[in-house]
Amino acid sequence: MMDGATFDVLGIKYKVREVPVVNKDEPRKGQINFLTNEILLDESMPNDVKEQTLMHEILHAICDLTGNYDIGDNETAVQSLSTALYYFFKHNLL
Repeated sequence: MMDGATFDVLGIKYKVREVPVVNKDEPRKGQINFLTNEILLDESMPNDVKEQTLMHEILHAICDLTGNYDIGDNETAVQSLSTALYYFFKHNLL
């Protein structure tokens, strides 16, 4: 569904790749790589979970690019914001 999509996050293009395993060392739904500008998503997840996970990873990118490292490094903060934003967009705009 999203595999190969590219998103412009504040002037930086991130490519989405759906993969069988996001991280071999630690189970994860998604992961962002700031060096390669890639967002990896677990291909086995339902589409709505992929979309919410993508929102989570994009928030990491926004925090990094705006210098809000304290928020971007806080998984609880990023997860709560991404869940709220995903819900808002899903039920109001999409």
